[in-house]
Amino acid sequence: MQHLAGICWPHEATVGHITVATSQLSGHFPADQGDDALVACVLVAAGKYRNGAARHWCRTHQTYWGVKADLAALAHGGQRRCARHAEKMGYALHPPVIDLAACASVTISRAPGGAMEVATLPAGAQATPSGRCAAVAICTSDRALFPGTGIVQVNITPPALLAYTQAASGGQAPGCVDCARCGHPHLDLGSFAQTPHRRHYCGNCGTDSTHSPAPMVSSPLHALAIRFAGLLTFA
Repeated sequence: MQHLAGICWPHEATVGHITVATSQLSGHFPADQGDDALVACVLVAAGKYRNGAARHWCRTHQTYWGVKADLAALAHGGQRRCARHAEKMGYALHPPVIDLAACASVTISRAPGGAMEVATLPAGAQATPSGRCAAVAICTSDRALFPGTGIVQVNITPPALLAYTQAASGGQAPGCVDCARCGHPHLDLGSFAQTPHRRHYCGNCGTDSTHSPAPMVSSPLHALAIRFAGLLTFA
């Protein structure tokens, strides 16, 4: 098991977890980047099932844990892992980290092959990362952006960038709703990013009872784009 600075993302998910309180990943990573990582589960309490059994949410693989099959696997193998623990994930180790306070402008755009292009204009003499990358982290000292969450960075992953830019260019009412339970901003992916809706599932704690005031496609990228308009652009 490796413990490294990095960013990961599931290939098949409708919600995501890209606003993080740590930059560390735990798992097995064959290279510096790719689509075949095995990343350790991060399970957090997520209320109960209808039958009263305790339910947990896996932040890594974006699925619940606690059904009979999960309990049987725990009794057999002694490890608490979600049903998707063996699914391969996209990842980028030691990704570029952009401090918005050091930049005069930042543009993050989609590039061929699922990569992204980062163009930065430094503020003063301090250099900032530019060029093509698999994923990139955005850091900001603005604690009012996601108050009370402990978020230290927002990870810009290929599926998150795709979902947000397509929703924004297609007029799909992009916005950003915070979880009613934990306060983390919600990220819609895949089919959830194609149609505005009011009920949102939290990728951080698994709560499914957050409703936005109006139908929207939610993304933390929208909150960043609005707060840092003129400085940060997603394309």
